[in-house]
Amino acid sequence: MTFIAPGSPEWLQLITPSKVPAILGVSRFKSQYTLWHEMAGIVDPAPISEQQQDDYDYGHAAEVAAAEYWKWKNPGWRLSRGEVQLRNAGLPFPHVATIDRRGSRGRSRRVVEVKTARDLYEYGDDGSGEVPVDYAVQVATQQLITGWHDDADLVVWPQYGKPRIYKVEFDAQVAATIVARCEQWLASLAAGTPPELDDSITCYETVRAMHPDIDDIDVEIDRDLAVDFLALDAERKEIEKAARGAKTKILDAMGRAKTATVDGLKVADRRPGKHSIALYPNHKNFDQIKDTAA
Repeated sequence: MTFIAPGSPEWLQLITPSKVPAILGVSRFKSQYTLWHEMAGIVDPAPISEQQQDDYDYGHAAEVAAAEYWKWKNPGWRLSRGEVQLRNAGLPFPHVATIDRRGSRGRSRRVVEVKTARDLYEYGDDGSGEVPVDYAVQVATQQLITGWHDDADLVVWPQYGKPRIYKVEFDAQVAATIVARCEQWLASLAAGTPPELDDSITCYETVRAMHPDIDDIDVEIDRDLAVDFLALDAERKEIEKAARGAKTKILDAMGRAKTATVDGLKVADRRPGKHSIALYPNHKNFDQIKDTAA
């Protein structure tokens, strides 16, 4: 099979594991609306910035280190030297899966996927929490396409802290849902029926990209939409101001500390930023902190 480069025009027309989280509406990085318009050829994918390319380069380098780490943790298993690309003739839609590494032992095969992260807080407060749903869906799609139903390994390589290997079990019901949703997705492309607008950044950027020109005309819009827009924009400015004030107070209370807690529950943590210290809130504990205050 000829290797199809991710990001190429041919690749853009195919269902791939990295696109399925957006198709299912669970991606943190791309909306359904954006992916649909990219695959329909209405908008071009956003160009890769210099920072993004540097992140990709770091990710490829991390794959090499993660592969060595995985081999130490899985004695008796072999690992492919590089990416492996596969198709599944039994699936009813055009697709391709690019796997970071293929683990093998005898007749057993296993998906080994590598992700980089700033730290393991994205995966649980102590690094042992659940895999983010979009990554889990991507790996599940890899298992579906490859037919490798052994537990997949997701190796998370953080910039801060030690790497960790997470198991992703194959779930036949999840696989069936992915197949059904992908068929519906391609049917919507054929029918020219895009998904609904949403409130994601990528959806906003896509709508902007679809209408780059400005005509000297007026357009009458719905009154309720106008009221919502103006009221929410005014409210946003007040919320941003109040949030900045609360953030300042927490930073002041923390001093040189790394983590702020309430009754042992993490509220936020300080991390090195590009130019100075940055404060990251931990929303997972909000309900518990709020309930104990009551």
